[in-house]
Amino acid sequence: MGIGWRGSAPPTYPQTPVLWDCAFLIRANVIAPLLYKSKKKEIIMKAIGIVKRIGMDLLKGAAVALASFLGLLIGGVVTGLLNLPSPTIPATMSMAILMPLMIVSEISIAIVLGECFQRLSWSFWPRMLAVGICHYLLYYLLNLLDGLLYMPLPNMSTGIVSDLFPAFFAAAVIAWLWRPKTDIRRAGEIMATFFSGYQRSGWAWRLLVAWLIYPPIYYLIGRIAALFTLHYYQDPSLNLGLTLPIMSTLLLMQVLRGVLFLLAVMPILGSWRGGRTGLWLWLGLVIFVQIANQIIVQAYWFPLGLRVPHTIELLVDSFVQAGFYVWLLFPMVVASPQPAPKRITPVSTGI
Repeated sequence: MGIGWRGSAPPTYPQTPVLWDCAFLIRANVIAPLLYKSKKKEIIMKAIGIVKRIGMDLLKGAAVALASFLGLLIGGVVTGLLNLPSPTIPATMSMAILMPLMIVSEISIAIVLGECFQRLSWSFWPRMLAVGICHYLLYYLLNLLDGLLYMPLPNMSTGIVSDLFPAFFAAAVIAWLWRPKTDIRRAGEIMATFFSGYQRSGWAWRLLVAWLIYPPIYYLIGRIAALFTLHYYQDPSLNLGLTLPIMSTLLLMQVLRGVLFLLAVMPILGSWRGGRTGLWLWLGLVIFVQIANQIIVQAYWFPLGLRVPHTIELLVDSFVQAGFYVWLLFPMVVASPQPAPKRITPVSTGI
């Protein structure tokens, strides 16, 4: 005989305890909406911060472009006083169209250089000199040397002197507007610490390889780009003013350009405070935005069939170069500078 309940049905119990139900309701209806609103507010504030930073960078870049334009005018005056002939511009180029494009180029370059060199914890003058050398070599001199090969115009060499002024005027404004966010250290001390990463013999072969690696990179990637662009250089009916130098002249020029690339980026390599991946990305961007801006933005009269393959070529060139520079020249572990030993003053005991 089974056990039964007398007088009433057996009691029933809820599947979930009441306290659990209350906690779930509070979490679903009170805490979750608050967390969602907090997260949403955080995302909005981050977005506002990004937009604000982009706007400030564009304003700073515009100031740099104005300084560069002023330097361009002064450079023209100085070369006139030195009786240097004025460079000839291509017949298909209009200054009314080119000037706004040059301003756009300078703004983009200024932002990249400013954000990169801001990571160098140097004082104003060394940082301005480093930015100026990098800007002059990559944006002005290297493009001028490339132009001497493929599009020679009368009196182009005057730019070697006149371009110093826009480069260093822009560098001064960049160094002033993009200031380091870390403690300032002496540039000489930082570079000495960097060079202590390898022995002298190690530096000798690494610098040599980093210098001579550029010509084969240029040649191999250029051969691929030539599959799409060669006819623009060989067809005179296109009236583009382009020429093809002989191979020996081409490769010798790349040997010279290789050492200029290396000089331009050494301050970044020597003062970088971060990982190798970040250094590679910034180096590649600094090189690319300066050597490619003229073909991407300013050479508007060239057909897209020429500009797009060359842009891709320069993009690959820049980041392959940067990869070799980081691999060869940036030590895996950089020695930390040792603090100077404290001077101990003897204390008289009176004996």
